[in-house]
Amino acid sequence: MPTIHLKTLKCIEQEDWTFHDDVVLKVNGEMALFASMDDGEKYKVDWSTSFTSKAVVTLYEADYGGDDNDFLGAHAVRSGSGTLHFTRDGANYALSYAVS
Repeated sequence: MPTIHLKTLKCIEQEDWTFHDDVVLKVNGEMALFASMDDGEKYKVDWSTSFTSKAVVTLYEADYGGDDNDFLGAHAVRSGSGTLHFTRDGANYALSYAVS
């Protein structure tokens, strides 16, 4: 059974221009990270989980006060390693990962 290891998440450009982003990173619906991030900030995720056919990695920016969360992107990963980019809704995040 393959395992995905999420290494680091870098905020190149945050989605929320009035305050920091509260980012929610999930793999197949399982929470991998909840963190507050600003432009240029890098966060060591260092999180792993096993999966069967694919790992769907999603990133959201959490909003409060009745506003829906902002969907920043999703990627289906089966093998390999590299960087996933999340660029929806004006954001720009880069997540390094490896599958073993």
